[in-house]
Amino acid sequence: MKLKCPECESLNIKDEGDSVMSCNDCDLIIDSGPKWTSYNPDTIITSIPQEQNINSRTIMKWQKETRTGNLASRSILLASDEIERIAFDLKVDNTIKESALEIFSSSSKAGLVRGRSSEKVAAAAIYTACRMENVPRTLDEVADKTNLNRNELSRLHRLITRKLKLKISITNTVNLLPRFSEKLALNRNIEIYAQDIINTVESSDYRQGISPTALLGAALYLACKKYKVRRSQLEIAKAVGTSEVTLRNRAKEIIKLI
Repeated sequence: MKLKCPECESLNIKDEGDSVMSCNDCDLIIDSGPKWTSYNPDTIITSIPQEQNINSRTIMKWQKETRTGNLASRSILLASDEIERIAFDLKVDNTIKESALEIFSSSSKAGLVRGRSSEKVAAAAIYTACRMENVPRTLDEVADKTNLNRNELSRLHRLITRKLKLKISITNTVNLLPRFSEKLALNRNIEIYAQDIINTVESSDYRQGISPTALLGAALYLACKKYKVRRSQLEIAKAVGTSEVTLRNRAKEIIKLI
């Protein structure tokens, strides 16, 4: 029994291999999958999901690459779903999603997906996209939304950055302040004082070698102490994604500096 295109009902279907088919009349990509062996193909067609929020031009490009065999179709589907899910959880806009899709595409062409989970590379791609667009999201925030730990995500991010020769600027720690200040229910005075501490540290030589989350946590902790607002080291450390020991050590070093 011949397959029928679910879009234009044409019978002119071409087998692209790897369980992927395309309609020669309307160019729709069809993921036939294992279901074709168990179900009536006249009634069940599984097409590649096209998220409404992703730019149609990006989707068309990925469809073309799938047809020409430049990317593994399964990796595309898995990565697209994972990027959409993480982006929704992180509340980032379409620019980040499209950038992450492009980074994953380039990573796949560079052979970085081979032997690795598509979902993990997709997670690293969206973190890399956030860094490139200077969108304030930490390693811990992205890792919490995935099945990667912080160190594994960091390694994949560095690998992608190095292999694709991407230009990543140093995270602007001040941009992270409003979200974590709100998370800890801190007032504006504390946020301003913490910002002054961060600016002082970042303008000194001490900034090199200290992670943004450690600097952020220490600045908020010192600001809370100055204004006598009760927030424990554990509370702040958990909020920003660092350890109590790291926060305490950075705070001591910053006190000497300022």
